[in-house]
Amino acid sequence: MEKLHVFFKKLDRNEFTSQDIDLLVKQMTDDAKQGIIALTKEDRQWFETYAFGLQQFEVLCSKDSSKMRAGDWRQAVDDFSKVRFFVDDMEEKKLVKNVFWNVEGIVTFDIPDNAGYRNFIYCRIKSYLEKLYRK
Repeated sequence: MEKLHVFFKKLDRNEFTSQDIDLLVKQMTDDAKQGIIALTKEDRQWFETYAFGLQQFEVLCSKDSSKMRAGDWRQAVDDFSKVRFFVDDMEEKKLVKNVFWNVEGIVTFDIPDNAGYRNFIYCRIKSYLEKLYRK
């Protein structure tokens, strides 16, 4: 859990990005190899989903929004059902609105409250880490 301190600090400072998810998953994989945590494919898929959510936030806040096609989860996420559940949950909590699922598997939505959206994802990440590491 000590090695995760950097990630928790970034989350607390609102500095955590989708790129940090890759580093976090590598750390969790190492911890799983050492027997510190039990890390499943489903756990990894949830973190992919959180990375997708953060990427959408970063695209919205970025001056160069051409880096990623808004809502295109196909390159970033292995399990569509988790993305669907995640976006539906955010829509129910009014963190996203005007959700549209395209036939090609692309989801578009508006984020009316940037801070609320980011905090929701950060809270999910923290809770999942605490569950895995039994903090």
